Amino acid sequence: MRRNDMQASAQQILIFGLGEEWYGLEIDEVQEVVAAPRLHPVPRAPCCLSHAINFHGRVVAVLDLPAWLGFEGGKRDPRVIVLSAPSAGLALAVDQVRRIVPLKDDAVMPCESEEDARAFIRGVFDHQGRMINLLDADRLLASLRQDANLRGGTPAHECSDS
Repeated sequence: MRRNDMQASAQQILIFGLGEEWYGLEIDEVQEVVAAPRLHPVPRAPCCLSHAINFHGRVVAVLDLPAWLGFEGGKRDPRVIVLSAPSAGLALAVDQVRRIVPLKDDAVMPCESEEDARAFIRGVFDHQGRMINLLDADRLLASLRQDANLRGGTPAHECSDS
């Protein structure tokens, strides 16, 4: 197989860290990665959605992804991943962004984690000996909305103070 053919059958994945765990998003789901943006507090918002950023003149809610998932964040090199449409209007606060890697379509294995996680994890893949959870941005947003609806506007996951 020629190199160009192999690249054509691969998707590009942005790998990022949450505490000691590694996750990925298809690059098509990412609009931009912002380094240490100014976070504006949102009064009376659920703890995991308690901030927003001004992103090119648009107000974008920031989900503290490590807190929402119940991780203690490392905050080594905090970044905000602004999601592209149809998940526009949401950004993910993460502990660090590693790199963009190619991923063959057949390299993703089914998710074996608990049912809640399967709602927004597309699958897992191996990258340099480390298992990476591949997130689905649209399903993550749907899970967040469902969480809020079940709790009457408050996400069900408890957020740790960061």
